[in-house]
Amino acid sequence: MPAVSDLEVIFEHHIWATRTLIEHCRKLTPEQLALSTPGTYGAIVPTITHIIAEDQRLLQRLTGEPAEVPVTEDGTFTLDELHTVWERQSERWRAVLAQGETLDVTLPARDPWPPVPGARPLVLLEAIQHGNDHRTHVCSVLGAHGLPIEFLCGWAFWRSTGRVPAATAPTA
Repeated sequence: MPAVSDLEVIFEHHIWATRTLIEHCRKLTPEQLALSTPGTYGAIVPTITHIIAEDQRLLQRLTGEPAEVPVTEDGTFTLDELHTVWERQSERWRAVLAQGETLDVTLPARDPWPPVPGARPLVLLEAIQHGNDHRTHVCSVLGAHGLPIEFLCGWAFWRSTGRVPAATAPTA
């Protein structure tokens, strides 16, 4: 396996977890996708749409380039469409990370925030935190309604990469 930075591993988890969640939710019925629970963003598809839309906004802040297929919260996207957009967006994240610390970003002032020079780490942090937060919302909706939950933790990701073998059941 080629050497990757810790930050690249963290973003690969972000990419994997969102893709895995979308794939898990593609198996749900329209009625299940419409479910929500108090304390979450809302129904499943709008929440996943929000994850991807905010990711696009953060990528645009880093690169100055808009997404090829803009996703907004007021749009209606299917999980198949979101999956396709997410795959393209994943490549954009990898390209940004490949630039390393040479990418210098200053965020302009936005009320109530002043301009933020050297904001690359802040934007990357926001992408990770935001994605984790809202993926948890989707899992909370699933769990609150007795539906199966996809485990999106670091251990499951690590296992998915082949770095750790799958656990075997004990022999009798």
